[in-house]
Amino acid sequence: MYIGEFIQTFETTRETVRYYIEEGLLTPTKVNGKYFFEDIDRSDFKNIRELRDMGLSIRVLKQIKKNKKDCGSTMQWKSNLQIINDELERVEKELEILTRQKKTLEIISNQLQLALD
Repeated sequence: MYIGEFIQTFETTRETVRYYIEEGLLTPTKVNGKYFFEDIDRSDFKNIRELRDMGLSIRVLKQIKKNKKDCGSTMQWKSNLQIINDELERVEKELEILTRQKKTLEIISNQLQLALD
C-alpha cells in the first residue's frame, strides 16, 4: 500500500510517517518514487505505536530496532531488558517529582480554601 492508504489505515499523519522514516524506524521501499508499505512496515508501525504508548522515546525505539537484528537471541533480550529497566528508573524519578508537585499543590489548595472559609 502507498502512503495515502497507510495513513488512512492507521489513522495517522503523513508527517508522523515521514518522521519515522527519517529516523529509520520505518523502512518502506520506493516504487516509482513513492513509498510503498509492505506487511513488515505495517507490523513495525503497530510496534512503534505500542512502544510510544508506553512512553518510550524515539531514541529508545531506535535502540530496540537496532537490537532486532539479533532477534530471539539472549543478547537481544539482555539489551532490551536493560532498556526497559532504564525506562522504569526514569519513570520512577518522574513519579517522585510529580508526587512532590502534587503534595505542594494540595497544601496550597488547602491554604486557599481555608482563606476563603
